[in-house]
Amino acid sequence: MGYKPDLMTEQHPEPTFMEPFFHRQNSSGPCRRREELLDRHVWRQKGPDRGDAGKAAWEAERYADRLELIQSVHHVCGEAVDWSRIASLAPPFRRGEKGPREQAAETRYAEFKPTRLQKLLKQDAAVRQELEEQLAQAKEQDRREYAAWKHATDFARDIMEGHRTAYLRVLEEFAPLNDLLVLGSGLEFVVLDPKTVEVELDVHSGQIIPHESKRLTEEGELAAAPLDAEARNALEYEYVCGCVLRIARELLMILPLETVLVHARDTKMNRDSGQEEYVTVLSIRLDRDTLSRLDVAPGSYPRVLGHFTHRVRFDPAGGFAPVEPLEAWA
Repeated sequence: MGYKPDLMTEQHPEPTFMEPFFHRQNSSGPCRRREELLDRHVWRQKGPDRGDAGKAAWEAERYADRLELIQSVHHVCGEAVDWSRIASLAPPFRRGEKGPREQAAETRYAEFKPTRLQKLLKQDAAVRQELEEQLAQAKEQDRREYAAWKHATDFARDIMEGHRTAYLRVLEEFAPLNDLLVLGSGLEFVVLDPKTVEVELDVHSGQIIPHESKRLTEEGELAAAPLDAEARNALEYEYVCGCVLRIARELLMILPLETVLVHARDTKMNRDSGQEEYVTVLSIRLDRDTLSRLDVAPGSYPRVLGHFTHRVRFDPAGGFAPVEPLEAWA
């Protein structure tokens, strides 16, 4: 299978990074639904643009969307990237030879014979000049296509060889976890070795987990009620567990890793000192083989976490308590 010319387009004449890999699909129903929710989430950050009559519905819809975003984190994941296939793509043409566009343009130029009318109107020189320009453009298009192929295959080999900078660039360009950033969480990646990436998830539960429920009454009015501690803790538990599983799944799909180590950190009140502290609330080491065999269903997080080495202290009334993060090297 050779390098596909359609990966380079006239609209994007220069080979941009990751252009050959943009066919990674995120087209499942849950993915499309989450994208729709995120679009609405970003739009709603601006506030309601309707009158008072529509504000209640806007608030209720915003709350329902946020709940769905929190509870559906682990439902989505893009397709795997086959770096070995990309590395083995055949070149569009042999190095040192003329490309197909240049050959076709040369043939058109060589076979051009002006008509009598073109000679009479002295248009033959202008046509030849246009054909020469087309030849130059064809050469450039072939050069760009070959450069894109070389860039893609060289980069894929860097990935397969475990180059740290290539790994980090994939994470930056693919941005497979951008929806977590949109919600307000933060992510930092450290490549420990070619088979292991460590991730720090900055949860930011204070701005993600709602403090009150909102619904629209039959009369069209907004009914808001504070969420009790257990309800908020349950949502935070769902979000944190969903995030760590989603992080591992996405990274294992786009990089040839075996292990993903995730530390979820958040700001919590120290019950003894009364001071807020930035602490680890969940630390987990997830491996490819085990994760691929697990079915994550609603309410199954405790069971799923139990398949991996992890540290967590959580109770419904008190929420998360600090834990020591797992060591990078088991």
